Amino acid sequence: MAPWIISLIIISIYCIAVILIGIASRDKGVSTLENYYVGGRSIGPFVSYFTYVATFHSSFAFLGASGQIYTNGINFFAVFTSCVVSPLMIYFIGRPVWYLGKKYNFMTQADLLSSYYESNVLRMIISVVSLIFLVPYLQSQIMGGGIIFETVTGGRVPYWAGTLIIYIVMISYILLGGFKAVAWTDTMQGLMMIFLVWIGGGVVLGKVTGTLDWSVLMNRVAQEVPEKLIIPVEYWPTYMTTFMSLFGISIYPPSFIRFYSVKNPKTLKWLAVTSPIYLIFFYVPIFLIAFSGILVMPGLERADMVLPAMLSSYAPPVLTGLIMAGALAATMSTADSQLHVTSSIFTIDIYKPFINKDATEERALFVGKIAIVVVSAIALLMSQFTNALLVAIVAVALGGCLQILPSLLGALYWKGITKEGAITGIIVGVVVLCITQFVIASPLGLHSGVWGLIFNVLSCIIVSRFTEAPSNEKVEMFHGYIREINEEQDRAKYGSVLPQTAGTNL
Repeated sequence: MAPWIISLIIISIYCIAVILIGIASRDKGVSTLENYYVGGRSIGPFVSYFTYVATFHSSFAFLGASGQIYTNGINFFAVFTSCVVSPLMIYFIGRPVWYLGKKYNFMTQADLLSSYYESNVLRMIISVVSLIFLVPYLQSQIMGGGIIFETVTGGRVPYWAGTLIIYIVMISYILLGGFKAVAWTDTMQGLMMIFLVWIGGGVVLGKVTGTLDWSVLMNRVAQEVPEKLIIPVEYWPTYMTTFMSLFGISIYPPSFIRFYSVKNPKTLKWLAVTSPIYLIFFYVPIFLIAFSGILVMPGLERADMVLPAMLSSYAPPVLTGLIMAGALAATMSTADSQLHVTSSIFTIDIYKPFINKDATEERALFVGKIAIVVVSAIALLMSQFTNALLVAIVAVALGGCLQILPSLLGALYWKGITKEGAITGIIVGVVVLCITQFVIASPLGLHSGVWGLIFNVLSCIIVSRFTEAPSNEKVEMFHGYIREINEEQDRAKYGSVLPQTAGTNL
């Protein structure tokens, strides 16, 4: 049997499996917005872990990351190390968000922030900004799926057909099962990715170097292409600010909605500490494959093809099919989360507040499912007319969503930010992001997301200085409630005599 047929059969089995998971995840009773969008706030630690890490790793992890390493070598380390630090934001943001969401029935970022700042204008701005940056990211995942199908079949399944298959499979299980379908498919996909990428990395390393000793590969790279192991001095500002910009991953809407979904907030503490292990462990074999490609396949026209090209050349057909199914899993585990959260934003933050305030749960869910079909179709269409590197799309998207951070910190911890300050900060941050990304690229070598955040914070603080603070009622509802939870936890931990640091453990 031809290798491409074997790979196609394996990928087809995978696609059928995720649709079956969607069928199994359907609500047995009456479906509600809470069940469909945050899983009824009932997701346990095991599934929560894998739905977070699988959403974190997208087609970028397979195609974009390997392409970046192939092109720029060790410079990719900024993204690699961000996997350690960015999940730690869950510890400081995730738990208070969970408590507030549980008490006040919040399900999106704009839901929470518009309530605290008492502003539907802010709700609309956050929703529009989120959608602007979600759709290109979703587009990049569909592009990745099309590349995978085209590569493993040698062009027999063309790029456009591959993207269409991704579209059909993905909307099928999301429409059927909502968040639970997304979370359970993420769990399967996360397990697939980590095991298969390590097997693939080992096979490629063994074939290229004749040994599984990583040092042999690195010594060859150092001798033959030493520039791939050097970070130029002039690159350091971009290196460090790219690292900072990637903090946006943990407040990116698909990650953020997972804060609401867990059954117990203790899961978020555990997730903050342990998820970096998976995220870092995943990239090690990607480095091995990409560095091997530098040695044996120099001069590829498309750097993001290095991983599928190396597997096709050095791995047996069955293993290639399995690993490319893993790459497809990475694509879909991120794309399904983006598509699902896009629906929640449209339904909860746009349709219900602005279009039909009296909509029933059933009607709102129907509209949300229509949004899934339409938005994914737009992303599918966009994917046919762009060849931009996946990493560029991802960088813009994460930098854009990072602009929510100052307003979020205000709602959770600091009453010094006002409604007008939050609105101004987000708008200024996004405008500066776009200017420093597309007009004056990375002034002083700083990443556009960081430039946006700098101007965001400055404008937010300045405007807040001259405008009215949030009402005492809202401050007490948010900050007071978080403080109350902290004190209860401290009493449970320390007894009636509280230490001086009590009330700060959220």
